[in-house]
Amino acid sequence: MSIPFFSKLRSHKHYYELVRPGLKQVEEFIESQTEQFTSHVADYMEPLCKSRGKLLRPALALLTAGATGGIRNEHIQLGAILEMVHLASLIHDDVIDHADTRRGEATANALWGNALAVLLGDTLFAHAMVLGTGLGNVEFAKRLSNIVRDVCQGEVEQSSRLFDLEMTREEYFNIIQKKTASLFSAATGGAAWLSGVRDDLGTAMYHLGTLIGMAYQIYDDCVDMVGSEDDSGKTLHTDAEKGKLTLPVFNLLDSDDEEISESVREALENRQKPDYETISHTNAYRKAINLSVQEACRMTEEAREILWLLPQSTYREALAEMTFYMDELLEDCSGR
Repeated sequence: MSIPFFSKLRSHKHYYELVRPGLKQVEEFIESQTEQFTSHVADYMEPLCKSRGKLLRPALALLTAGATGGIRNEHIQLGAILEMVHLASLIHDDVIDHADTRRGEATANALWGNALAVLLGDTLFAHAMVLGTGLGNVEFAKRLSNIVRDVCQGEVEQSSRLFDLEMTREEYFNIIQKKTASLFSAATGGAAWLSGVRDDLGTAMYHLGTLIGMAYQIYDDCVDMVGSEDDSGKTLHTDAEKGKLTLPVFNLLDSDDEEISESVREALENRQKPDYETISHTNAYRKAINLSVQEACRMTEEAREILWLLPQSTYREALAEMTFYMDELLEDCSGR
């Protein structure tokens, strides 16, 4: 089923502008949390809580709230909690990847060392869970805690499967569902739950976030292989160096070009970085990226189908617009 009334022409900034006041409240709420820590810890937390990301998860939560009854203070808090969990996971990611920059700024591990960075990430995780107990009821707090556990488990599973050629595509998708998509799912599903939607719609909205989150992770995996650090604002090519098996890598391993697939397989077997620079201009490499892009775009298309379940509104159209913008980002990867 196509969705002709969803506009693909409007600037992608529109969906941010629609919830800009709410996102400002999210940022202010996060910044205010430094007051909840001891003075010495707050000195470290202050620059972390003032970092400016894309706020994708809070934006999803607020857009979903607008599409399911209206944005309330609980949705603002949910957006802030999810952003704090995301920030904590990024701190840990940067330690694991030995990344020096993110969003054009020095990472926590670059500033203060790995040990302190890990502890700061742990502190943010814990504080987000404390905040979660103030939302909804015990069942909602439990769901939120399970999602944070999924994020952590996904990171553990990925880090324990580096250079692991026994890993399957199914396991890859399961990992990214946990480590990335679970927070997107919490944004859309959690916001809908706080709005009091019926159970079947709530389940669909959780699935909506899962699809968007998995597509976003595939995009991120592609950017790591074809993007530039100037454009992305973070350290790239860490996936290859660490031996992470991502969707583009699976596609290279399954390539019809046996010489390239065997070279990638041999490098991974020897726990070495495949020579992607040498093969980056080959048809096999481009096909591996293109197939990944197609899979992610299939997910965003399925996400748009779910939006039919929501009443027509500017918020629903903005959610669709967000998926179209993701398609554009993905297509840019395949065109590099």
